[in-house]
Amino acid sequence: MTQTANRVASTSPDSDSVLAQSFDSAFGIEADTVAGAIAIKEGTVFIGSSGALAMTLVAPTAGLPSAGGDDGKELTIIATTAHAHTVTTPANKINANKHIATYAAVGDAMTLVALNGVWYSTLLAGTPVALT
Repeated sequence: MTQTANRVASTSPDSDSVLAQSFDSAFGIEADTVAGAIAIKEGTVFIGSSGALAMTLVAPTAGLPSAGGDDGKELTIIATTAHAHTVTTPANKINANKHIATYAAVGDAMTLVALNGVWYSTLLAGTPVALT
């Protein structure tokens, strides 16, 4: 499978940061220090600030990427500070029965894989991340 380089979305608060500009990988990268929407559906997102962040993540689009879908895309979200950061999706869009992931410690991480419009967790690391 051929990968093309992705960049941090221009809507991301980090789009003009040194971090965003210094990465040139096959996947997207985003570093969020203020509450808001996660702008990428594939790659790595770092969340952290001096307080808890409330982040939102859209549901993946069902279908293969060749048909405009997100099936098979992987997204890893990692906490860089020890606060009760949350990542919220629409109802039942994490593991088909959850919609909120709560991070508690530095290094807490969750890797998600998209399939048929749902994010499935393949890795919960750290405290671990709590799913509700």
